[in-house]
Amino acid sequence: MHRYRTSRVTILASSIFTEGGDWRSIYLFAKQLESRGEKVAMVHVGGKRGFRQACAAGVYAPKLLVNGLGTLARWHVLMICLMRKDVRIYLHETGYILDQFQRQSPLRYRFVSKILRHNPVLCVSKQAEAYYRERFGSTRTHVVYECPGDVEPSVLDPEKTHIIMVGSINERKGVELFSRVADLAAGAHPDWQFHWIGSKATMDDLYQSEKVTWHGWQWNPRDIVRQCDVFFLSSIDDPCPLAALEALHMGIRCVAFHRTGTAELIHGIPGCEVFSDYNENDAYVALKKTISAVMLPTMISDSIRFCTGPTAFQQAMTNAMETEKTSWIESE
Repeated sequence: MHRYRTSRVTILASSIFTEGGDWRSIYLFAKQLESRGEKVAMVHVGGKRGFRQACAAGVYAPKLLVNGLGTLARWHVLMICLMRKDVRIYLHETGYILDQFQRQSPLRYRFVSKILRHNPVLCVSKQAEAYYRERFGSTRTHVVYECPGDVEPSVLDPEKTHIIMVGSINERKGVELFSRVADLAAGAHPDWQFHWIGSKATMDDLYQSEKVTWHGWQWNPRDIVRQCDVFFLSSIDDPCPLAALEALHMGIRCVAFHRTGTAELIHGIPGCEVFSDYNENDAYVALKKTISAVMLPTMISDSIRFCTGPTAFQQAMTNAMETEKTSWIESE
């Protein structure tokens, strides 16, 4: 209950991280708010606890937003919107989809029509706004164009040495270690620039150094990562984060703590370093070593692709599937 009461906005959605694109803009909005320290609650209404969470949000959330017809058309969401005429509906659907929905679900369509007539409707274009006004008699409409994400990435100073981490700002990802290393390096290496991409995941009071540029959540962090020299995986516990792998595939040097899965991948690769004790001094020494190493980016990218490239992944997965299948047959 507290989660919904204290959120700037609660978003009900049914298609997050699916092939379609109607979730991307609203997800970007949520992450932008979080990067500014605002609390946002996102409820996947199709999830295991979606019904209970949506109902709780309907009762306790001061501001509620429903994303798309696929979310609105669920019975429990329809009931919430019928009871609360302040619930905003972000609608992406065209006449073709609405006609199809009307034929397939005439009763639910009647409820949707009533909701769109009385509730605030967020429209993705002026054309859509005019259409909803004509079809449903919607009057509380607002045009909110879709957003593709970050189209103009930050441009980093090529004369500096850039060190980056990508991940949620939390204890496990090592935000305090990253900050302490940045403080330690500030005096001896003023040309080193530390960057962190990611939003705050907890309300814990964790130390965030002023020596670090906190970029917040980014739709496409690779635009900034590819401009950097070192990916500093400051996590104390991380199996094999994709952000680090993507940086390695770009030929970017990497430093990681030895208890992470990334450490086993970069061990022995020129330009990459692993530190054994989880403290700022050891991490700082590892950074100095990797920055001073003489190597070509292809030495890193070629080495990492050998074990984590698409071909290697496909082969490893196929081998695992075939081995398990054979073992099962033999055990019968």
